[in-house]
Amino acid sequence: MVFSDKSPLCLGMIICSFYVHDIGALVAFGSGVVYITLQSIISYKSCPRWNTYFVCHIRMAISVISCIAFIPMIVFASKISMTKIDWTPGEKDYTYHFMSAICEWTVAFGFIFFFLTFIRDFQVGIYIF
Repeated sequence: MVFSDKSPLCLGMIICSFYVHDIGALVAFGSGVVYITLQSIISYKSCPRWNTYFVCHIRMAISVISCIAFIPMIVFASKISMTKIDWTPGEKDYTYHFMSAICEWTVAFGFIFFFLTFIRDFQVGIYIF
């Protein structure tokens, strides 16, 4: 086995990467859900000047779905007793991992679709800073 001057760093990253991922996912998805919910409310306040009520309803629906998926994501992730990368069906806690991953991807795609609803807003306005 060959060690370099970066080996302790790599070892440290491997040890804490699972915890960093869990904490980072919680912060990123939690703050993202709060952001898109607040942004949906702001969209209703700026209607009809910048967008239509239909777009506001779509944004709010996406934010509600993301909020609903965020809660079971945390619940299922907290029930997993071990954190690992490679899961196979039938393992202990596989169902919790699978359900948590589905909810995590639901929230992630919710963010993507939410931001795509702003395409028309940025095409309409002239922004002077």
